[in-house]
Amino acid sequence: MKKLLLLTILLTTFVLPDSYADAMNGWWEGPYGDYCPMWGSYGARKPVRTANEAKKILQEYFAPYDVKIGKIKEREWFFEADIKGKNNNLLDIVIVDKRTGRIRSIY
Repeated sequence: MKKLLLLTILLTTFVLPDSYADAMNGWWEGPYGDYCPMWGSYGARKPVRTANEAKKILQEYFAPYDVKIGKIKEREWFFEADIKGKNNNLLDIVIVDKRTGRIRSIY
């Protein structure tokens, strides 16, 4: 129990603040849970079947921001992608739902 408490204190003191600061540095202006603009804000109405389709959706969604789409991993119900900043630092991890095209942050 003491080891878990110590680990928690170390993580919240040294590791998480830098990642949180990177993620909250002003590049993102709105809430997640949105859809790709080309399909409207109420739903993609189109399944996403491949990692290439997910990457295209993410590129269009993040086009106004100075970010890069990193590695995309396929999971059972969604695609998981790294969103990286100018210095190749991790800003966020998002998922694209395979059934709806919905984009959500999981970071």
